[in-house]
Amino acid sequence: MYSLGIDLGTNSVKSLLLNLENGDILGIAQNSYGYIHGTSAEQDPKYVLKVVIESIKKVISDSNIDSSQIKSIGISGQMHGTVLYNRSGECISNIITWEDDRCNKAFLDEIAKIGGDEIEKSGCGIATGYMGPTLYHILKNSNIEIGHALLPTDWLRQSLTNEKTFKTDHSNGSSTGFFDTQKRDWNFSLIRKLDIDESIFPKIETTTAIDHFISKQIAEITGLKVGTPVIIGGGDQPLSMIGSGICDASDGFLVNIGTGSQVSKADDKYIKKENTIAFCFPEKGYSLLGAGLSGGASLNWWRNVSEGYVKILGISPPKINVFKEMSRIASEVPAGSDGLVFIPYLSGTRVNPDLTASFIGLRRHHGYAHLTRAIMEGVLFELLYFYETLSDQFSNDLPIIGAGGGFSSELWTQIASDIFNKDVKLTICQEQASLGAALLAGVGIGYYRDIKEACSMVKYKPETVKPIKDNAKKYRQIYENCYLPQCHSCESRNLFL
Repeated sequence: MYSLGIDLGTNSVKSLLLNLENGDILGIAQNSYGYIHGTSAEQDPKYVLKVVIESIKKVISDSNIDSSQIKSIGISGQMHGTVLYNRSGECISNIITWEDDRCNKAFLDEIAKIGGDEIEKSGCGIATGYMGPTLYHILKNSNIEIGHALLPTDWLRQSLTNEKTFKTDHSNGSSTGFFDTQKRDWNFSLIRKLDIDESIFPKIETTTAIDHFISKQIAEITGLKVGTPVIIGGGDQPLSMIGSGICDASDGFLVNIGTGSQVSKADDKYIKKENTIAFCFPEKGYSLLGAGLSGGASLNWWRNVSEGYVKILGISPPKINVFKEMSRIASEVPAGSDGLVFIPYLSGTRVNPDLTASFIGLRRHHGYAHLTRAIMEGVLFELLYFYETLSDQFSNDLPIIGAGGGFSSELWTQIASDIFNKDVKLTICQEQASLGAALLAGVGIGYYRDIKEACSMVKYKPETVKPIKDNAKKYRQIYENCYLPQCHSCESRNLFL
């Protein structure tokens, strides 16, 4: 008996087939998509759905199974984003992702002034790219008639099932900025203050609830069986935790490097600290985290810059695994990048989107390898700050589990172990969000008793990555003497704002 987990990421979709009986992964398919030309952070829903369908077909074909044995489907999706519908239930917008930057600090300050104390009820505050502020911006600046708003996870579920019931789960809802995280429901007091029609917001459902089923049209295209149940699904961050085996306070910290980056842990208690976020965890409890906006995106930016120079010289970039090669080159430079430090605010921060990234200590002897390694280190210095903010509430003995594409790099994994000065565990399956979705699909149909039993199916690599003592000592000095003072003063460097 199998379940299908689909992770609708920022730049790609990953489809994963899970054997519910033994936790084995039968296959994973990944297909990419990008932003619409001329937009900063919008995707064509028709094209994205086409890519998702290709991914589903590929994983079924590659796994060589009878698709009728797929008994349930779970969806994980990029959080915060927005998809709009009219009152007839027709999609009328692109997928507006979490990287959307239309809501500048002045606009967010306006929302905060109107909302007053109600803003504090959001476990993630308000920020550009969140569905709440994005929706409010569109309503204020256009004449578009909006009947419903969904998050990307929910848009995909609607598209695969052709259902017209507008629902989301607690985890995704809590990522919008207009949610009362402790009450686990919409903050209708804030919504009314902003004069937004309450009916636009989807009904809140349990992540593992089932009232959607694969449509005949999608079944014919993909090979899935008509009527295969699809759970409500949830946000990629908490589902990545589940796919890493984390569902309660004793399970440790998840360090994730994807397009963005996060440090997170699960807890029954709602704990909100400065510069950290609290999302609702599926079923009960909370996901407590610190989130950086430019994790893997920082290295991707540097790759694009590098390829641009190559093209200027009239040279076609070689067809190689670019990130693997970048990691190899960066490994030639010692820990600390010979005095070069990167502040990874290419997209600002959740608290202040106007903050900027920078290289500190750049000298003539620094080359491509130094800049590459400094970027990798800077991403993890930011995560260390979040970890230390969260970990003073919990035992420092809790394990660290690495997740996301960044941990496919041996160098980045070693840097993580050195900077955190802790052992790093890795799951055998590094597509934790799609695995989490598949596991929750198993809970939805009752194959697993609860989320804890589902998490027990996660498998880990036998070896852990251990810190190199000299590197850990050097990184601690850089973090305390350079990174922390510079990252806290970087606002003063925004000379043209």
